[in-house]
Amino acid sequence: MPTTSRRTAGILATTLGVTIWGASSTMVKSIDGIDGPGIAFHRLLIGAAVLVVVHLARGGRITWSLLRVSAFGGIAFGLDIVLFFSALRETSVANATVIGALQPILLAPIGIRLFGEQLGRRTLVWSAVAVAGTVVVVLGATGLPAWSLRGDLLAVGALLSWTAYFVASKQARQQLGTLDYFTGLSVVASVVIAPYALVVGADLSPAGPSDWVTIVVVTVLSGALGHVLLNWSHEHVPLQVVSLLTLLVPVVATVGAVTFLDERVTGLQWLGMAAVVAALAVVVLERPARRELREVGEPVPT
Repeated sequence: MPTTSRRTAGILATTLGVTIWGASSTMVKSIDGIDGPGIAFHRLLIGAAVLVVVHLARGGRITWSLLRVSAFGGIAFGLDIVLFFSALRETSVANATVIGALQPILLAPIGIRLFGEQLGRRTLVWSAVAVAGTVVVVLGATGLPAWSLRGDLLAVGALLSWTAYFVASKQARQQLGTLDYFTGLSVVASVVIAPYALVVGADLSPAGPSDWVTIVVVTVLSGALGHVLLNWSHEHVPLQVVSLLTLLVPVVATVGAVTFLDERVTGLQWLGMAAVVAALAVVVLERPARRELREVGEPVPT
C-alpha cells in the first residue's frame, strides 16, 4: 500500500477510535452504584480475558518476552484507566476529557526527540490553536455543578499516564503486532490494577444488569476496538498527529453528556470545541512533510 494511502487509513482508524472513546466516556459517567476503580477493575479483567482468548485462538502464546515488551504500556494503560474513570465520576465529562486532550503539549517534544518526527510550522501553529481551544473548554466549565477540583486533578494524573502509554505504544509497535501488543499490555494492566482495586476497597458490585451491560459494551468498544485501531495507526501515522486527533474525544463526549446526562455546557465551551475541530481539520488535511512519512523502525534521519 502506498505511503499516502497508509497515512489516510491510519487517520481514519484513529478518528473512529477516538469517536468510540468519546461515546464511552458518557457511558462510564452514566453507570450508577459503583466507583471509578471498580469500573476500571471489571473493564480491565473482562478486556484482558477476551483478548487472551482471541490471541490464543489465532495461534498466539502468552510469553515472558511478550509481557516484557508490553510492560511499560500496560502499567501506564492501567493507571490511565483507573485515574480517568475516577475523574469521570467526580467532575464533568467535558473537564475530564478536555484535560486529557492537552496531551499534545507533552508529546510534541517527545515525538521529535525519540522518533524523528518533523512537523511543519503551519501544523505547529494550528496545533497550538487546538490546544488553546481545549483550555477554553476547561475554563468555561469551572464553577458549574458537575465541576470538581479533585476530579480535575485525577484527570491530570490520567493525562500523564496517557502520555506515557502513547510513547510506550509507539516503541512497542516496532517489535509486536497490534493484537499481540494489546493482549500483552492488557494482561499486565490487569495484574497491576486488580490488587490495587482490592487494597483500596473499590466498590466492585454494579447496581444492576444495566450497569453490567454498559461495562461490557465499554470494554468491547472502547477497551478493545478503540485501542486496537489506535495501536494499528501508530505504525502509519506520526505520534503528534494521532495525539491531535484525540482532541475530538472531548467534543464527542460533551455532546453525549449534554444529550443523555443533562450536563450543562456554556457558550464559551462550545466556542472552544469549535476551535478544536477547525484546527484539527487543518492539521489532518495538511500535506505531510517528506521526513514525516518515515516508516516506524527506519533509522531516524541525522
